[in-house]
Amino acid sequence: MDKSQTPEHMVDDKTLVAGINNGSNSKNNTNLIGKCFKKRYLIESKIGHGGMSDIYRAKDLYLESLNVAEPFVAIKVLLSQFTDIPEAQQVLIKESVQTQQLSHPNIIRVYDVDTDDGYHFMVMEWLDGESLDQVIKRSKPLGLNFKGSMKIIEQIGSALTYAHKQGIVHTDLKPSNIFLTRQGNIKVFDFGVAKSFQHEKDHYALEQVDQDSPLTGYTPAYASYEQLIGEEACAADDIYAFSCITYELLTSKHPYKRVAANEVDLAKASLSKPSHISLRLWPTLKKGLAIKKAQRADSIATIIEKFESKAWPLPTAIAAAVALIVVGVQVQQHHQLQLANLEQKVSMTDQVQNETQSYEYIPASALLERLAEIPEDKVLIRNGLLRKHQTEVLDIVEKRIASVPKSSNGLYQDYGRISLIIEATERYYPDSIRLLKMKNQAERSKQSVIDALSERLALLLSQSRYDETGGNNIKAIVEDLAFIEPKFTYVPSEEDFTLYATAFDVALKTHDVTQIKALITTGEVIFSQQAEAQPLLTYGAEMKVAVEQLTAYNHAVESGKNAQYPYQDAEVYYRNTFEELTVRLDAIDNPKDLRAFDDEVRVLAESVPEDFEPLLTLDKRLAGSYLRQANIYLEKQYLKTARELFARGNEMYERLNGVERL
Repeated sequence: MDKSQTPEHMVDDKTLVAGINNGSNSKNNTNLIGKCFKKRYLIESKIGHGGMSDIYRAKDLYLESLNVAEPFVAIKVLLSQFTDIPEAQQVLIKESVQTQQLSHPNIIRVYDVDTDDGYHFMVMEWLDGESLDQVIKRSKPLGLNFKGSMKIIEQIGSALTYAHKQGIVHTDLKPSNIFLTRQGNIKVFDFGVAKSFQHEKDHYALEQVDQDSPLTGYTPAYASYEQLIGEEACAADDIYAFSCITYELLTSKHPYKRVAANEVDLAKASLSKPSHISLRLWPTLKKGLAIKKAQRADSIATIIEKFESKAWPLPTAIAAAVALIVVGVQVQQHHQLQLANLEQKVSMTDQVQNETQSYEYIPASALLERLAEIPEDKVLIRNGLLRKHQTEVLDIVEKRIASVPKSSNGLYQDYGRISLIIEATERYYPDSIRLLKMKNQAERSKQSVIDALSERLALLLSQSRYDETGGNNIKAIVEDLAFIEPKFTYVPSEEDFTLYATAFDVALKTHDVTQIKALITTGEVIFSQQAEAQPLLTYGAEMKVAVEQLTAYNHAVESGKNAQYPYQDAEVYYRNTFEELTVRLDAIDNPKDLRAFDDEVRVLAESVPEDFEPLLTLDKRLAGSYLRQANIYLEKQYLKTARELFARGNEMYERLNGVERL
C-alpha cells in the first residue's frame, strides 16, 4: 500500500492454504484497473498479490466530491478462482470482522466488506510507506540498530498485546503483514486467519460450533511448533512469530534460517546473539524464540518490558552499590532502634502484644480496607504490612481492574472505575513502577479507543450517514465516548455542519420522516454547542415533537380510532413546505405554470385537513393569482383562457368561503 509502489509485487512468504493449489496458475488474470465498485471505489492501480487475493489502490469518489485532500483507500479483492468457494469468502469476511473488532492505532482500520459484480472485496485505510519485509531487506547485511528496532518492536508488541487481550491471536504474523508508514507508525494487518480464544471459559455458556472452514493458512517460517502440529491457537504462537521478526530486524536474518519450527534439529540448532543487542537482553529474546511453548516467554508485554528496562553502567552500578551499603547500614541501625522501641512498647502488656499480632494476620485481600483499624502510633506496623504484601496487593489490583464491568454493549472498559482503583492504591504505593505501568497502560488504551471512535464519527459525518445502526450509530458512538471519558466533547468541523444543514433541508422538502428523526438526534448529540446550529436545532426540537404527534395520529387512524388532528404540530412539520410554495407562486407569470402548481398543491392537500390554515392561506393566494392572470389575458383579448382562469379562481374562492363558514 505504498503510494510510490505502483508495480505489482508478490509477497515473499507464500501463505499455505489447505485444499487449494497455490501454484503459479492461481494468479488472478482479471484486469480491474478502471473498474468502479459500488459506484464509489475507482480502482487505480494494483499494489500487491497474495495467495488468495489482490490488493489495489482505489479512489473514494465520495470523499473526492467532498474535496478531501487524499481520498484513497486500499481494496483487497478475492481472486477470481476463489469467488465461488464459500470458505474463501468466509476468510475475507472473517478478516474484516476480526479487524473491525480491534480498535488500536497500530492495527489497520477496515471500513467495509462487500460484493459487487461477482467480486468479493474489503475496504481498508490507505497506508503510505512500505512493508516490514522491505525494511529488513534494506537493512542487510547488518540489520537495524537496537534503538531503531525498538521503535518498530514496541508498536508491533502494543498491537498484539491489545489483540490478545481481546481474545484474538493473529496466527499468521510475518514481516509482509506489517506496514511501516512514512510517519514511522506501524500497522499490523491480514487477520484473515486469526483465531479467537477465551482467557477463562464460561462453564455455564452454550458451546459454540466452530464455524472456521478448513481454508485457513499460515507461513511456516514464522509459525510456531504447536501451530505446525495442529494444536489449538494461542498467544504463544504470536510470541514465537514476534520474536522471529524482532531477531530479523536486529540481524536482517531469520533466527532458524527460515526452517519451519517442527523441522528444526534441536540437537544441532544454535542461535547466535545479534550484535545490536546486549548480553543482558539476549536471554529474553532467546526465550521468545524457544521452539517448545513450555520454554517460551509467557507474553509479548514481558519481552517489551525487559527491552525497555535500563541497566546502569558498571562504574555507576558500583558506586550505587557502595552507597546502598552505607545507607543500608544506617537504615538498618535506624530500623533496629525503631524495632527496639516498638518491642519495648509491645512487651508492656499481653493485650498490646496480641493486638499487634492480630494486625500481622490481616490477609492481603483485606489489607487496604482494614488499614484504618491500625492506630496512628502503629505506623511501623502499617508500613511493614504494606511492604510485606505489596506484590500480593498489586496482583489483587490487577484482578480488580480485569473484573471491572464493561459498557452495556460489552465493548469498552470502564476507565473511570479503573482510574479510581489505581488512584486509591497509589496512596499506599506512590513509587510503585508496576502501578505506574498499569496507569499508563489504561491511559493509552483509553486514548486509543477515543481516537478510534472519533475517527469513526468524523467519517460518518463526512459521508452524511446519519441513520446508521449498530456500531455506526452516531448517538451510540457519542454515548460510548461519554462512558469512556465523561469530559470528552467531540468538536465537528464547519464542513460537517454544512453537510448536516443541507441534509436537513432535503429531508424537510421530501418529508422523509425517518431521516428527519435521525437528523434531529444527530443535531442534539453533535451540534448542540455550535451557535450557528441553534436555529436549526430549535426548529429540530419542534419538528421532533411534531413528527411524534403526527405519527401517533396516523397510527390511531390506521387502527380505526377517533383522533383529533394535531394542527399546530402539522404547521411546524409543513412550515418549510408552504413557505417554499408561497415563494414559487409569487414567481409564476403564465397560466400553464399556474395550473401545474395548482395540481401540485392539490396532491399536498390530500395529506392535510381542508381547514388547515397554511393550506387555506396558500389557496387564497392561488385563487388571487388566477384572477390576476385572468385580467391580464382579458386585456390581451385571450377570452377563452381568461374565462378558464376566472372560473378556476371563483371556484376556489367559493370553496374557501364554504370551508371558513364551517
